Amino acid sequence: MATPLLLFFLAPFIWFWILGSGGVALGVIHGDPSAFFLALIVRFWREPSLTLGPLGSLPLLPVRPCDDTTKRRTTKSKSFKDVENYEVLVLEKNCGCKFKSLRYLLIAIVSATFLTLLTPTLYERQLQSSSRYVDVDWIWDKTSADPRYVSSADVQWADVYTAIEDLSAGNQELKIGLLNFNSTEYGSWSRILPESHVSIIRLEHAKDSITWPKLYPEWIDEEEESEIPSCPSFPEPNVRRGAWFDVIAVKLPCTRVAGWSRDVARLHLQLSAAKLAVTSSRGNRKVHVLFVTDCFPIPNLFPCKNLVKHEGNAWLYRPDLKAVREKLRLPVGSCELAIPLKAKARLFSVDRRREAYATILHSASEYVCGAITAAQSIRQAGSTRDLVILVDNTISDHHRRGLEAAGWKVRIIERIRNPKAERDAYNEWNYSKFRLWQLTDYDKIIFIDADLLILRNVDFLFAMPEITATGNNATLFNSGVMVIEPSNCTFQLLMEHINEITSYNGGDQGYLNEIFTWWHRIPKHMNFLKHFWEGDSEEAKAKKTQLFGAAPPNLYVLHYLGLKPWLCFRDYDCNWNNFMMREFASDVAHSRWWKTHDKMPRKLQSYCLLRTRQKAGLEWDRRQAEKANLEDGHWRRNITDPRLKTCFEKFCFWESMLWHWGEAKNQTKSIPAPATPATMSLSSS
Repeated sequence: MATPLLLFFLAPFIWFWILGSGGVALGVIHGDPSAFFLALIVRFWREPSLTLGPLGSLPLLPVRPCDDTTKRRTTKSKSFKDVENYEVLVLEKNCGCKFKSLRYLLIAIVSATFLTLLTPTLYERQLQSSSRYVDVDWIWDKTSADPRYVSSADVQWADVYTAIEDLSAGNQELKIGLLNFNSTEYGSWSRILPESHVSIIRLEHAKDSITWPKLYPEWIDEEEESEIPSCPSFPEPNVRRGAWFDVIAVKLPCTRVAGWSRDVARLHLQLSAAKLAVTSSRGNRKVHVLFVTDCFPIPNLFPCKNLVKHEGNAWLYRPDLKAVREKLRLPVGSCELAIPLKAKARLFSVDRRREAYATILHSASEYVCGAITAAQSIRQAGSTRDLVILVDNTISDHHRRGLEAAGWKVRIIERIRNPKAERDAYNEWNYSKFRLWQLTDYDKIIFIDADLLILRNVDFLFAMPEITATGNNATLFNSGVMVIEPSNCTFQLLMEHINEITSYNGGDQGYLNEIFTWWHRIPKHMNFLKHFWEGDSEEAKAKKTQLFGAAPPNLYVLHYLGLKPWLCFRDYDCNWNNFMMREFASDVAHSRWWKTHDKMPRKLQSYCLLRTRQKAGLEWDRRQAEKANLEDGHWRRNITDPRLKTCFEKFCFWESMLWHWGEAKNQTKSIPAPATPATMSLSSS
């Protein structure tokens, strides 16, 4: 309505400006008033000797003598038969006509008539154009653009048409809802799909106060001791009740700078598209979502397995609406728990044959004992799901047999090198974890690190979507326990960006956090870290210690950071003997791991024996703690661990290695690895 109103107020000024310009062109209209402008053009064509008014901006009709005898109808041009019904009267400003006062009255009457006829005609034509626009007025009364939602991507209309052309083949009334397109782009849809029904979907922008750290806070009160965590809410798409669409087209912003995927507006638009897709699904109706963006959409909200076409920066999805509906029921971020800590009942999935626990071993064998014990803890907790372990060629046949005996289904993989890691660094091959997404014979995988224990059954996590995990720090998740959905195209997505994405910690966890920025928080009890933070009060430390040893257990998963239990003597946690590792020291948690170990068959326990070099290393650390006179006094304890006197290697005199320990330690890499089960070094995760 803004355009007709503007004409209404400007019309009198236009008319008087014409009158003062040396001549007047007045169309006496019989029919469509919009032809008035055509009549002026025709007059200009027929009379090339036109003069310009004082303002120099309007072509006027030629000045003629004002004698009444010179007034005549303009000769009709045979080449413009379409305007034969329009008469153009030429009046002269300096004319001596006796009807000068009547001229102004006539102009006012014609102006009012012209505006009355023009306003409904033009507005009606806007609504009845070939693309059948709706909600057109929203474009014009839109307030200034929110820079968070502005996309700088150029719409490649040929790519857009290629992406959706097959959808309109059998549907002459394709209904398209547009989200976040500007008015110019809106008009372009009529040219590429003239038979479509196009609607602008109104969406209020999120409040400026909603930031990514508010959606993904570092800490929430999971136990609801002092407050109930809550998430901010996004405005919902504004559509007429009962409205539905065949295609929801969305233009997504993408800054292409570090952290571009942690974008509130981008998340809001994709969640809105998902909601519109769900509400449009009725019966067997197919709903598609088209994104125009230079960056890939959220891979676990719109997974690549649902990608129908990708042309340029146009991404067409046919989402699994059942899965999308379930995801939309979850909190918008990690600001709330996706699974309550104290739920009275847990949801469980249906197809258990397509679900498995999985872990990975590569580059060294020191985690074989940990993986064996982790598998046994899963079985002791009551789960019967498949256990799958990925290993590379550095894991010997002897160790593979032990893993199989523990219940793991062993699969051989080729390692994936981290291109940003240094040679022989701890993280050189940790991108091998991406191979988990190639386990496509399973729909869901619960990945677990090999250095943890399952204390209570967590099979209910299979009902959760990708990525479900506990919080780590800042806005990040901990990848030690996470739910993933295997897909070869997701694996390809991970591989395509390894050279451009920088991991915050140089490892796979940092990389995955850059790909999957939209994740779902589960209670830390489901991946409880054996770690005493520097800021922990004595009360907090006592509470953690109580959780480590509670019987029956309160924790679901206990994750062993620092030096691993099987790499220490069973008498006490050897993290105590290393000043830099004391934050990971807990005798209670250490004892808990050994209780699980002791329940294993002796054959499996043999894979946890200590090598001669490891015994020497433990004694060296004990002596260093004694020299420093560390106040905890663990270095004073006598070692009763039977593994100290058990030797399976040719050389067993570990005491002699201490004579030149510093020298021997530097030569570790030159000593060939034994063929028998052993661990290479003491390391932390």
